[in-house]
Amino acid sequence: MEKAKKSKEKSLPRNALASGLQTGTRLLCALVTYPYLARILRVEQLGQYDFAAAVVSWAALVAGLGIYAYATREGAKKRHDPQALSRFASEVLVINLAATLLAYLGLAAGLLFSSKLRAYAPLIWTLSTSLLFTTLGCEWLYAIHEEYGYLAIRNIGCQVLSLVLLLTLVKDEGDLLLYAWTTVVASAGANLLNLVRLREYCTWSLTWRFSWQQHLPAIMVLFANAVVNLLYASADVAQLGLLASDYYVGLYSVASKVTALLKQLLGAVIVVSVPRLACLYGQKGGASFQRLARQLADLLAALVLPAACGLFALSEQVVVLTADLDFAPAAGAMSLLGLALVFSLFSWFYMAAVLVPARQEKAALLAVSLAAVVNVGLNWLLIPAYQATGAAAATLLADIAACVACCWLAKKEARLLPSWKKLASSLLGCLYVYLVCQLLLTKGLGPGATVFWAVLWAAPGYFAILHLCGNRILAEFKHGLRQE
Repeated sequence: MEKAKKSKEKSLPRNALASGLQTGTRLLCALVTYPYLARILRVEQLGQYDFAAAVVSWAALVAGLGIYAYATREGAKKRHDPQALSRFASEVLVINLAATLLAYLGLAAGLLFSSKLRAYAPLIWTLSTSLLFTTLGCEWLYAIHEEYGYLAIRNIGCQVLSLVLLLTLVKDEGDLLLYAWTTVVASAGANLLNLVRLREYCTWSLTWRFSWQQHLPAIMVLFANAVVNLLYASADVAQLGLLASDYYVGLYSVASKVTALLKQLLGAVIVVSVPRLACLYGQKGGASFQRLARQLADLLAALVLPAACGLFALSEQVVVLTADLDFAPAAGAMSLLGLALVFSLFSWFYMAAVLVPARQEKAALLAVSLAAVVNVGLNWLLIPAYQATGAAAATLLADIAACVACCWLAKKEARLLPSWKKLASSLLGCLYVYLVCQLLLTKGLGPGATVFWAVLWAAPGYFAILHLCGNRILAEFKHGLRQE
């Protein structure tokens, strides 16, 4: 009962800050990792690693089976009833273990029958060891209780350990497999810590004899959503590998990883809000749900617009800073993916924070399916001519399609377009951010110095403009949460 009481007292701003610090640490580690790897490994080797990681990501999808989203949504409604939560968690874990077994069998079959995959077998098996640890870690149980502070501390420690191992062990081109093991350490270590603490949250009673039909329909819809989402996310790398070469896969991977980390950093507020929104929708009616969701929409607009503007303006400097001068041709892709970040975050918001808590996962599936079709189709047209930049352009257009579809489908649950007055103040601030970036580009500074001074001058000025225009979204968000 004490855990249930504590979960009610969690602060969403503090959780968002903790999750943001976790992602920020990952970004800082990437700033060290990618330049180091770019000097040690070739672009083609990084392309091999990314291909193997893409294969394992499909196995991870099968192992996960949409359970995280389902368990977080349904478990949040049971977190004040320890007996109901224990029964629910035990049943979900059994389903998760069965799905993980299927994932490993699928990997084994793929390696057995595909000569192409067998060439990557050592990398694939190494990276796949994280699947079992992820299942046993039951991170969704910590999300149910909004334990994002613990998750952040845990992940930061494991990320730092992984970075130390990378810098210590990976010394030349023959250490690609060692690099893969250093990435596994972060996931395995974090989930082992989870496993040790699981009994603090519920009593486990694992059995195969329960009503699977109670859980599987919603899980399978969310799984289908995740399948299409991964197809949407990984299509660029896969199609670049088929239609271009490992070289362009390596270039695109630099741009996509930086924007993915930035998306996770800015989307921290979405991640930590999903359990609270599910609880509000299920227990407190529509008013509290809509108020919190509207505040999230305004906050996202205030955060993502200047970030996308800065990334668009300083794309080449960011690429060289995070990788190496050899990766400078990825700047075009980085610019387009920076613009796509706005639409990608808002489609994520509408799906995860509005449609899924409202049990409209079929509507979310429809939106992401449309985006995947647009992305795959445009990739076939644009990649042969424009390689990595073409893949980024396809992603931008697909993200716009997903955002528009999600906004239209979510209007039945809540009309959640950002406030036009707040949006106008953010756009005015973005103009200032862009001018600062352009001014710094004329100074002839190095990539690191340019990015540093851009952040130092643009960020305070941007928020000052918001304040002068009467945009108090940060204070409103914090004050509004105290009322829930």
